[in-house]
Amino acid sequence: MKKVIVFTVLFLMLGVNIYADKTVNLFVIERSKNANVVKYDAVLTDDGKINEKNPIDAYWLLYAYKNGEREELSAFDKKAYGFSAKYNKDKKYFDFVLKAVKDKPMILNLYDGEPKAVIKINNVDCFLEKVYIESKDGAFGIPKVSFYELFGKDVKNNNAQQQKIVVK
Repeated sequence: MKKVIVFTVLFLMLGVNIYADKTVNLFVIERSKNANVVKYDAVLTDDGKINEKNPIDAYWLLYAYKNGEREELSAFDKKAYGFSAKYNKDKKYFDFVLKAVKDKPMILNLYDGEPKAVIKINNVDCFLEKVYIESKDGAFGIPKVSFYELFGKDVKNNNAQQQKIVVK
């Protein structure tokens, strides 16, 4: 009887994982404020496609004080680090915009079966790897962004690209 119970529990545990969506890292936002980062993952369905209803999972990795533990973005955090991602049925990719970099729209799509965020860096289409945000504390403790930098790899030749954008 114990074997049947153990087998049933293991089967149920594996069954839940088999049907759970898989996530794949897209890029991170690093900040001058501390070592915590915001991580953005693509959410894939069982058949390897980007989930149309929930394409992105964004969350904190708390390196500054919790050994890199995951924490969900709060409503306040989403004002700075949130995003919009909408499936474009005509073009068969997602239009993707970060609130932190709203003047740089992206495309989210599969490239050789891997999800990637494509952004213009120095007017070159690049796979985004990282955004670095330099900020100073402003009124009421709300950070004021001085500049941000984009880091990525050229889609055509895999050469590294970097661009600093000063915020006015």
